[in-house]
Amino acid sequence: MNRQTKQNILFSLFITVLGMMINIFHTMADKMALSLGRLASDAGLLISIYALGSLISVVLSSTLADWAGKRRVIVGTMSVMLVGFVLLFLSHSFLPLALGLFMFGFGFGPSEGLGSAVLSDENPRDASRWMNIAHSGFGLGAIIGPLLAVAAFQASGSHHLIFLLCGVLALVFIAFISLTAKNPPLAHRDTRQSPLAMFDLLRERRFVYLALMMFFYLGFEAIAPAYTKQLFLQEGSSEAFSALMISLFWGTMIIGRLIGARMHGKELSSIRVFSLLAVLGMLLLPLAPNLPLRVAAVVMFGFGCGPTWPMLVVLATRMFPERSGSAMGMMMLSTMGGLTVFPFLIGTLPGNLTLTFVLAALLGVLVIGLSALEARAEARRAQAG
Repeated sequence: MNRQTKQNILFSLFITVLGMMINIFHTMADKMALSLGRLASDAGLLISIYALGSLISVVLSSTLADWAGKRRVIVGTMSVMLVGFVLLFLSHSFLPLALGLFMFGFGFGPSEGLGSAVLSDENPRDASRWMNIAHSGFGLGAIIGPLLAVAAFQASGSHHLIFLLCGVLALVFIAFISLTAKNPPLAHRDTRQSPLAMFDLLRERRFVYLALMMFFYLGFEAIAPAYTKQLFLQEGSSEAFSALMISLFWGTMIIGRLIGARMHGKELSSIRVFSLLAVLGMLLLPLAPNLPLRVAAVVMFGFGCGPTWPMLVVLATRMFPERSGSAMGMMMLSTMGGLTVFPFLIGTLPGNLTLTFVLAALLGVLVIGLSALEARAEARRAQAG
């Protein structure tokens, strides 16, 4: 097995485990809020604390990754994540729990983004394929995560035990990635060390469209796991069945991503089609009169979300191949910006699940509109060149 194949397998497995970790948190977010004496809807506040950590770390780490190497930065941020998991395992009050979530997010954002950028660097001619394969793994982890979380919660009566497992997994990947941390990245070495250097990319209008699409996309993907679960609980489903709907959401995302892996060169038109399907699913979810239609809405929502994130990453790194760390950093900044703002803004604040999903659908409409603007700008550039 050659080096490239080993790297593809390692980082695909890494992204799979990250998908499991984040959806363990999404599944337990309402239980964590309840354990603090808060309302289940305050799950959005906890998600936003986690995302704030990611937002800050992405700004600090992305340009550094172009200079020092992506793998070295991943090892560092994963070490911070490990400390966060220890705090989540031990904490029983708001402040240490919030600090643990912040450190979890601080490690997660760069780890997911730079792990994806490594795959893009390793496979310059086949980036879309490997990005979708790896993030199909993310979806597989997201299916397993909620099931593990519910099993651990039912066995122990609290959310603490499952974060101990997350800590062990983080330690394992710190060790494995450390073994390859000295491998030079394939992208050109960037001599700029300022974290603000990545904002230079925003001088390109087409990149601004991509960043905004990612920001709004995360708005509706971010509310899907926790609030889909709450919707099914509200309609009388069991805890286990409601968690299963999170797994179904991610399962259909995997199918969408596997289809997206075959859409090289058609990313923008694919994003519009898939996002439209997601919008229809989001509108049907709170309005469906019976359980089978609600389940069908979850399928539409998940399948429609499927390839959007990987495709936006591919478009961004393809636009700036010599600065893939910075391009990925901006995509992660948009990712974590959406994840910081929207769970609280359209989840916690409204306090109404129907309104939450309607607002999420409006974000989907914005993604569709921006993808049309991006396609038009790209066409004008092609004509001018």
